[in-house]
Amino acid sequence: MEAYEVFPGILLIFNDFHTAQGFQNERARPGIIEINHCRRGRYGCTLQSGRQVTLGAQDLSISDMGRPCRNSVFLSGDYTGISLVLQLKEAARSWRDILGQTTDLVACLEAQLYSDEVLLLRANPKIQHIVLELYQPPDNYQLAYYKIKALELLLFLAVSSEQQGRMARPYHCGHDAEKVAAIERRMTENLRRRHSLTELAVEFGMGVTTLKKLFYQQYGQAPYQYLRRRRMEEAALLLQSTQLPVGHIAELVGYQNASKFSAAFTRVYGMTPKIYRGTAQLEQNDCLELGKNRDGAV
Repeated sequence: MEAYEVFPGILLIFNDFHTAQGFQNERARPGIIEINHCRRGRYGCTLQSGRQVTLGAQDLSISDMGRPCRNSVFLSGDYTGISLVLQLKEAARSWRDILGQTTDLVACLEAQLYSDEVLLLRANPKIQHIVLELYQPPDNYQLAYYKIKALELLLFLAVSSEQQGRMARPYHCGHDAEKVAAIERRMTENLRRRHSLTELAVEFGMGVTTLKKLFYQQYGQAPYQYLRRRRMEEAALLLQSTQLPVGHIAELVGYQNASKFSAAFTRVYGMTPKIYRGTAQLEQNDCLELGKNRDGAV
């Protein structure tokens, strides 16, 4: 974790985790909101309400740290992304000092959350445009760039809140949370296989319409849309961590046609599997070199 205080009360953190172990029994931190963007990997947690939440590639979440999750795990064993941590009172003063009284930052973020512990925003293209540029700051202007992009993201969330109300519906799981989680596990335990919704509905004792409704409420996507994303996330992990041929990876995640797999992957990640693999390897080499330099620093 590499942290920068971009403004008083606003901390930007770059996360790079290579473990399945998440965080357990985090202490409550009232007055703090955390905005997380997942670049690669997959993160899952169980909230105090019992609701299960997953954050996948290109997803963004807004979390009330006064109500931390019970436990969490890095589902893919590999996770990179950013966190923007706001100490609300101090962040609000910084916001007013920079932008004036035009927008109440705290009120906008709290309006997004309402009574929810976490709000998920799934792969919003406008957010991607803002956030992905944070990973490639210009030389010699790193901190200045982080300041500008952090403000841009906060302003986007604030303006969207004022114009549209909540940017995503709450995912209320109720008594069916465990059943829907079991459906998700069945769908993703073997990514080569595609279960029909009728088959799953019969197995788990519910109608197809109910299954689709509850699944969307819990995971923020329709079942097959979610499955496509999981396949692409697994493919991205294999591209990073193995030297398997692209065609073989396509088969492992359920694609018999390598061209269709490449097209689907490009729609999600904005680049072909081959380019993605090369980019990931360059970033890993940069991290290793940075670690060597830090080990030798005083």
